[in-house]
Amino acid sequence: MHNKDSSAESVTQSVLEFYSHLAFNQTEMISDLVDEVRRTDPLDLYPCLRGLIKNKVRVLEIGCGVGWFSNSLNLRHKAQVTGVDINPVAIERALLTASSLGTTNQFVVSDLFGYAPESKFPFVVSLGVLHHTYDCHAAIKRVCSEFVETGGHFLLGLYHEHGRRPFLDHFRLMSESGASNELLLSEFRRLRGSSIDSTHLESWFRDQVLHPHETQHTYAEVRALLKSQDFEVISTSINKFQPITSHEALEAKELEFASVSKQALADGRYFPGFFVVLARRNT
Repeated sequence: MHNKDSSAESVTQSVLEFYSHLAFNQTEMISDLVDEVRRTDPLDLYPCLRGLIKNKVRVLEIGCGVGWFSNSLNLRHKAQVTGVDINPVAIERALLTASSLGTTNQFVVSDLFGYAPESKFPFVVSLGVLHHTYDCHAAIKRVCSEFVETGGHFLLGLYHEHGRRPFLDHFRLMSESGASNELLLSEFRRLRGSSIDSTHLESWFRDQVLHPHETQHTYAEVRALLKSQDFEVISTSINKFQPITSHEALEAKELEFASVSKQALADGRYFPGFFVVLARRNT
């Protein structure tokens, strides 16, 4: 078990309580989530996964939430997925969705710092989760050292330092000016547009605006951290998953995300300030 001080325990508990009230990406009806799984292929969103996700490949999803990604991989590509999440409410929704779809995933309630699989996995994914832990770097290191086998791959998604900041500042200034949560929700609805239902929209709003704890990161930072764990970044959303010709060029490009985010706000558009990297373990 990973030792945590009282501050770390406080962060973990506050995050768990927050998402136990309403899990991220939760819909009012299970049938709505089932429909979302059926109509969306994760490989269309993350084309870098083509050739890696295939029949019977073992996949571990850290922070699986209500199970959209895990259930989609099993339904469409017959991957053998284990989904792990600290939130029992989210795991219950994932299991109900799996039952409706007839998928054969395993879902486990566990803190990633306490989770100990019997063997490592050829593919591990964690999207939008580790920046909510008390120590994102420690979380990434644990995934790298304990969960990914040699030659395996790690798909990691985090909030971006430059791209996320204007969005956070926008809602912080509204709140400091006296805006109620109802007004903040109305503004989020205006930026994000339509949603499946009011519950789904509220789950996104709470996650994006009212979250109790998050950190933001950069491509340069994450690449260096992964390199220290003997992982090589081979694809990223920074350049829309195109071949990487220069990491330095990507690090320069990510500086543009602040202006992109500001322009999105000016245009009344939602910009999540989120980035993804796919890394391969060398040894």
